[in-house]
Amino acid sequence: MAVCCRWYLVVGLGLGTAATGLIFLLAWRDIFDILVAEEKSLLPGSALYKEWRRPTMRPRWQFYAYNWSNAEACLSVPQQAATASFQELGPYTYDEYTEVVDVKFHQANGTLSYRKRTFFRQSDATKTDDITSVNFVALLVSHLARNMDYSVQRELSYLLYNFRQTVTVSRPVAQLLFTGQREPVLEQLGKLICTGKNLSIPCPDERLAYFRTFNVSRRPSELYSMDVGLQEHSRYGIVRSQGSVASRTVHDNFRPCDGFADLTGDLFPSRLDRHKPITIVLPELCRRLTLEFDREQLFHGIVGYRYKVRLVRPFNGEMTRLGSCSDASIRLDGYGILNSNECNGLPVYESAHDQSADDGSQLYYTLEPTTGTVLESYIGLTYHTVLSPNEHIALFQHVPELRIPLFRFERYYRSSEVKLAKLTQLLHLLDIGHQAALAGCVAGIAIVAITALYACWWSREPSKNRNDDYSIIGMQLSNAGRDTQFVK
Repeated sequence: MAVCCRWYLVVGLGLGTAATGLIFLLAWRDIFDILVAEEKSLLPGSALYKEWRRPTMRPRWQFYAYNWSNAEACLSVPQQAATASFQELGPYTYDEYTEVVDVKFHQANGTLSYRKRTFFRQSDATKTDDITSVNFVALLVSHLARNMDYSVQRELSYLLYNFRQTVTVSRPVAQLLFTGQREPVLEQLGKLICTGKNLSIPCPDERLAYFRTFNVSRRPSELYSMDVGLQEHSRYGIVRSQGSVASRTVHDNFRPCDGFADLTGDLFPSRLDRHKPITIVLPELCRRLTLEFDREQLFHGIVGYRYKVRLVRPFNGEMTRLGSCSDASIRLDGYGILNSNECNGLPVYESAHDQSADDGSQLYYTLEPTTGTVLESYIGLTYHTVLSPNEHIALFQHVPELRIPLFRFERYYRSSEVKLAKLTQLLHLLDIGHQAALAGCVAGIAIVAITALYACWWSREPSKNRNDDYSIIGMQLSNAGRDTQFVK
């Protein structure tokens, strides 16, 4: 009886161990997700919040500019426009510095409102070149004049003549990209076009450069609102612009004048599904990108999902001309590459890019799927403008129709070694939890199995106290009928 009780206790212990291991195995995913949510918390005071406001790991940009080497010959003989020659100069390497300002946390809906400032510092300040290119100030005047009254166009034509503007200019590459040069013609242009009737037209400041608003002015972006995932983890990292519709959740219902409400490529939700494409918006580049899973890739010992950029287009590409959106709608406020170019109707266009190329020019993101951490990313875009005749602007009456490459850039980002080490430890903890749970299940099942086998073996083993030839049934002592007296 005692032996059976001991067996029941051992079997119960085994079943309890197996059940505990199974429960822990099933619950470990949720437990781990809670740990990841703590690591990814963007609540004020958290470690990631501080890193988000002042990133220590900075993307590196390499810029290339195109020098129009035979500009004078092409412009003097428009019939020779097909022989235009452009020489690519660079790279000019810069580090990106970003700071987040005017941050407010809104507990009611779990969002952070903020503005962002971005500026660049050249890694090798000694490298500089003079670039001959189209005079973008004059080209902008001609471009904006297309939809204006004839009298205004003639006034703009005289304005360019009065300020001795030319079709081409030669300037240091730093001026073309960032600092710009003070242009008095821009001030006069603002007085003519920035009126009550032309509120939809972007009004340039006194300087103009491709990345002007990023650097010298230190101007902040428009007000953004980011979901930190308190109410719904899948919306972690989604950023809304001022013009976005609060209730919009489906991209197909997006209207071009409503701004955007998407991921911006900095933060991603956890538990990525490789079968679902990811849409991100780069507001400073006026681009919406669709990332589609390509393959798994090992990055410093971490298995990541590599996504190819399959689609690049203006995120409000339906806006084909100025005035497409009503004056009441909110558009980008002109922060970014040449004031967000196509989003604000400025004549800087992204050149065609071969998305199928399997080389270093391919745009991609590498993400760790469990935590959504960005391991590595590469964005490279090329921009051009179009020189075309304008019969109402004297400076451009006889210019040839010509596509002019302006510049291109390559933006690299790689996660820091410290961040990768922390991520490796976190993922190792996930493996340890799974292994411990599985070990508990296996140990419990093994205990039950061994106990059952031992019980079967014990029940069949011959007993040393047994005699198979005979057995004693009972014994009675007798005195053969004699009485025995006991002495008391």
